Amino acid sequence: MTHLKQNLIPKPTHCKVCGHGGSLKWHGNYARSLITMSATYMISIKRLFCTFCGHTFALLPKFVMKFFQYAKDTIFFTVRILKFQTCESVAEKFIAQSQRCIAILTLYLWRHKFGL
Repeated sequence: MTHLKQNLIPKPTHCKVCGHGGSLKWHGNYARSLITMSATYMISIKRLFCTFCGHTFALLPKFVMKFFQYAKDTIFFTVRILKFQTCESVAEKFIAQSQRCIAILTLYLWRHKFGL
């Protein structure tokens, strides 16, 4: 997360939608929560606007997955554990180790999404 705090995420050279180069402009930012194994953080996500095609998109850091509140490493760590344990036991261990709750339904959805 140091990478994000220092604003070291470079602006792409081409639009993700149309591929046109040199047409991206900064278009503000928004706050987003990010849940890790140890804490919940509020991070700032930068937005870009393509003046060529008119699309707006977010510039997500590598540790954030689109549409997920949980950090990428937290999700994949948990999914690896789900190969050997039930969703209920993983949820209990998550609370015991980090004092944080994770919904059992979320674990079932991750298991389904990532093909376990």
